[in-house]
Amino acid sequence: MMSKVTTCKIEECHYNKDMKCHADGIEVLSSGTKRVSTSDHTCCNTFKPKEVY
Repeated sequence: MMSKVTTCKIEECHYNKDMKCHADGIEVLSSGTKRVSTSDHTCCNTFKPKEVY
């Protein structure tokens, strides 16, 4: 069973609506460190910038 992402604090992301992630799925990666020990060492690879009109 996949967990549902409920919170997104990246205001510049296209999928963030009212601080909730509305992507169909996400991909989370290590941000380059060899061993991840905190969320600071991760990144959401699903990020898509909001379009600015």
